[in-house]
Amino acid sequence: MKRFAALIFLVIMVLPLGADAQKKKVTSPGDFFPDYRFVTDLSAADAAYLGISDDAAKKGDFEVQDFWGDVLVLELFNRYCFGCQQGAPIVNRAYEMVASDPTLSTKVRFLGVGVGNNGRVVEQFREEFAVPFPLVPDPKFGVLKALGNPGGTPYTLILRRTSKGMMVLDTHFGVFDSPEKLVEAIRNVLTGDVEQILAAAEPAEVASWVEEELVPPVSEEELLDLVQESMARAGYGTVGIHTVELSSGDMVYVGESKRGKVFSRVISRLPLCDVCHPVHFILTFNTKGKVLDFDAVSVTKYWNEPWSEDEVAWMRKKLMGLSVLEERDFDPDVDAVSTATMSSTLIFDSIGRTGEVFEILKQEDKL
Repeated sequence: MKRFAALIFLVIMVLPLGADAQKKKVTSPGDFFPDYRFVTDLSAADAAYLGISDDAAKKGDFEVQDFWGDVLVLELFNRYCFGCQQGAPIVNRAYEMVASDPTLSTKVRFLGVGVGNNGRVVEQFREEFAVPFPLVPDPKFGVLKALGNPGGTPYTLILRRTSKGMMVLDTHFGVFDSPEKLVEAIRNVLTGDVEQILAAAEPAEVASWVEEELVPPVSEEELLDLVQESMARAGYGTVGIHTVELSSGDMVYVGESKRGKVFSRVISRLPLCDVCHPVHFILTFNTKGKVLDFDAVSVTKYWNEPWSEDEVAWMRKKLMGLSVLEERDFDPDVDAVSTATMSSTLIFDSIGRTGEVFEILKQEDKL
């Protein structure tokens, strides 16, 4: 479809970055761990190891302040992340070295967080890689939202208890060179002077694309063509398009035709692994919050290969008819494009985030 033939009235060209794309400061050494509550079941053994009270364990509701010990090693991973799979034996060995050390074993605890993974997938990772310390799921990316996304996983934070809270004193993005390197970092955080540690510390390492503007790798004109095509596939034919900026900072394409209004979001998301690329895609929905179309602007799978037309069509069919207003748990066994589970996870998560945008559209009388 040609752009100018499709326009009924003036198009206001503004690149629509959603809240998904807006960057939060990544937690760095010297920052306190943000207020965040883990809501998940813990086995009796895991609760005992972490020092979580029986009451908190039964409720499945706890925070890092509740953990026993002086130092907490927080390992963020994703079951399908190649780097996380490579790094699992290294972190396991570091845990064993800490557990066998008379001093470290009484003061240090490990916790793994499965970013974007449900409980079943986290348990699969634990069994496959024989992880000896507790792992908890984070299917809605709560921890990553609280900390800021460094650009993927694996991501390790080492926290030390202070009178004011659990302070982050060391971070590491990617796979550790050796278990000895991780243990050395843990020992330094436990025994070092906090002021000296912070004086020597670097800001949290992040992927290159975190420091850059997260925008689709196409021109504005090409992007508008894709939005026009998406709205046409949704059954709205020739539409006039303008954009609206919401109080949240989100930009939304609004199409109008004889059928009424239709909306598109161009969504950009940081990847879930340290060697993956960001993903950019379009979700189109109607005034009732029903998903009408999906299109990949730049979405990749294993080895960062772009999705094929058939894979895009498969995901489009999967999403059509879903409501952005209803909670939906991502099931990698049935909801993922083959060898593209992490990208698929981000797409499904963005449906829920689009629900938040829809509510703002409604509140601000844009529907």
